[in-house]
Amino acid sequence: MMEVLLGSAVIVVLVVGMSAGLLLLRRRLLPDTGLDVSVNDAVHLAARRGATLLGVLHDAGIGIPAACGGSGTCGLCRVTVTGAGAGTPQATERGVLSASDRRAHVRLACQTRLRGDCAVRVPDDILSAGGGVVCTVASTRMLAPLIREIVVDLPQEHPTEFRAGDFMQVTAPPYRLDFRSLDVPTAFADAWEISGWREMRVASDAEVTRAYSLASRPEDAGRAVFNIRLAVPPAGREDTVPPGIVSSWLFSLKAGDAITLSGPFGDFHVQPTGRDMVFVGGGVGMAPLRAMIHQELGHGTQRHIRYFYGARSAADLFYSDEFTALSTRHDNFGWTPALSEPAPGDRWHGATGFVHEVLWAEMSRHPAPEECEYYLCGPPVMISAVLATLERLGVEPLFIFYDDFGA
Repeated sequence: MMEVLLGSAVIVVLVVGMSAGLLLLRRRLLPDTGLDVSVNDAVHLAARRGATLLGVLHDAGIGIPAACGGSGTCGLCRVTVTGAGAGTPQATERGVLSASDRRAHVRLACQTRLRGDCAVRVPDDILSAGGGVVCTVASTRMLAPLIREIVVDLPQEHPTEFRAGDFMQVTAPPYRLDFRSLDVPTAFADAWEISGWREMRVASDAEVTRAYSLASRPEDAGRAVFNIRLAVPPAGREDTVPPGIVSSWLFSLKAGDAITLSGPFGDFHVQPTGRDMVFVGGGVGMAPLRAMIHQELGHGTQRHIRYFYGARSAADLFYSDEFTALSTRHDNFGWTPALSEPAPGDRWHGATGFVHEVLWAEMSRHPAPEECEYYLCGPPVMISAVLATLERLGVEPLFIFYDDFGA
């Protein structure tokens, strides 16, 4: 027995010693500090080996946008990275970035883990933006079971002229939230009870920043308008997947509450051409498209504009009266909402089917669909389906502009 115990002790000592030796050797050969990240050849940041590039930039106050919590699905945190220290693109990046993006050294900052020194290029407006500004919530209202409109009053000294398609960064403070405390209108109460969303709880011990597109119209001068979709766990995974950190906090806001914003930023804008414009949206992809349409009509454009918007049922369709009114006032604007699964009580007489199917049915009768410009915004699956439809219509990629929400 003594020999067995002595042998076991020797093995334990050897294993512990070898582990300690390997850790010491790794630390000597691969130190975890002292990496240099050069940003726009103007700022140098110290970083630790293994840190994500997005985390390094955010810790330095450089507000690269991100909407998916670091999962690599939204594609917003695109930066240009050179240097061997950034490694090679991950599989998640190859699913979001095109071949031309990768050839141009474009990376997703949230998926780039640092192995050594590297150089990064970010938009100049993001680098010079500085910290956020504290604003005041003017109003909130629920537009659909999981979508809330939040209107924010901006300080007088903050720029209030936005370009349609811009987004802003929203920073949520540490907080705890029991969803039973949320004010849910009667119209949506049954959906919340049936889905179990009332039972959710969420907590955050640190500040978290996310990017949200602006839905502001010209008449909203001095204010920032957002359409926020509450990120809820997939059905059956409520115990393992938490609700969205920032979207949950935003859903809890009331008029008079403080909110920290930075921006605006963005490069998803209407192109200054004379081509007909076709907008295709879904979910909170509504926000930038709403801003663009109001901007163009408000400026008196003579370009023809068509807007296709997809929702599941009538409960998920919002701003419908607003766009119907616009189509009545402007001969050059048409509005086609489509429901993929209208409920029996919806009494729906409009277009039925997925939005890309309705787009095909109508644009295949257009005399020259390949001559139009297309602006897309919505979930990645919708974007993929619409892109395939546009390829069938013979539309060249240079006439397609899109932003997907992969949260």
